[in-house]
Amino acid sequence: MEILSSLNTSGLLLLKIAILFSLLLYIVFSLVVVKQVNLMTDTLDVEIDRFIRFLANVQLIFVMGVFVFSLITL
Repeated sequence: MEILSSLNTSGLLLLKIAILFSLLLYIVFSLVVVKQVNLMTDTLDVEIDRFIRFLANVQLIFVMGVFVFSLITL
């Protein structure tokens, strides 16, 4: 905690922006994962395609929730 207390306000602002940017990149990655999973399940006929789509969508929703939470708290 001493590291965070030694940063000035501009350093903390840069850290917050870096965290939000990283989360935004992770949202883009999650969108790509959802698109690829949908393409894969359309191409292949497997028994667990609904479960795989469900997991991809849950991950996307979770990441968006974390981003909104970080916007509120940061």
